Amino acid sequence: MLELGALTLSWLQALLLPLTRVTAFFLAAPVFSQAAATGRIRIVYAGALCVVMMPALSDSISNPGRPFGEMTLLLLLSEILIGVTMGLILQFVAAAVVTAGEQISMAVGLSFAQSFDPTIGSTPVLAQFLNLFALLIFLTAGGHTVVISMIAESIRVLPPGEFRLVDIPAILEFSKVIFTGAALLAAPLLLTLLAVNLGVGALSRATPSLNVFAVGFAVSLLVGFGMLFLLMPAIAERIADLWLQAQLFLRSQFLEVR
Repeated sequence: MLELGALTLSWLQALLLPLTRVTAFFLAAPVFSQAAATGRIRIVYAGALCVVMMPALSDSISNPGRPFGEMTLLLLLSEILIGVTMGLILQFVAAAVVTAGEQISMAVGLSFAQSFDPTIGSTPVLAQFLNLFALLIFLTAGGHTVVISMIAESIRVLPPGEFRLVDIPAILEFSKVIFTGAALLAAPLLLTLLAVNLGVGALSRATPSLNVFAVGFAVSLLVGFGMLFLLMPAIAERIADLWLQAQLFLRSQFLEVR
């Protein structure tokens, strides 16, 4: 019995560094960081994933010992940094979608309709809709399985036990996807609404007695929702491309041996 307890403690010690990386990723990544997934659920899921990944670790299950060397606070911080960075890269895509939704809401006239998301904060309803739409695309395309496989592969390519710094300049360079992605998502609809507003403005100049605010709001709302309905396939394709860019960046930063 004592030998079993000692072996269990050795396993737990061997899994602590990988568990730190996986848990940090789950706390930062979209989908896994939703409010429905409490901290306990994330930790249990991360622990189960680490147990499944045990064959990929650098030592045998029958003789865990200290497969990653002496554990220090610096190594724990390094694993947290890697996990949070991987999750943050995926959050860039979610931020791009939310930014596009906020811009569309302002153009349509629905920026006053706010909803509260525990992971984002107070956002327009349209931005919340696009965010959920992006997460749905991520799940239906199997993005969660791809990302989990990347986490498992990172344990093999970048084994815990060595202090590593992430490539901050490359991550800052990739963060521009928040603005470029939002611009590409919102540009067609914003240009259409700009043309509508110009037309309403010309109409108000031709007929000064026309209540431009009442007419302009109704027209912008109808045209905005109509264009959003027509552009949903193109928006879905663009969001899927943003997710693909994030996955390729993750692979280039954490899965390619340099």
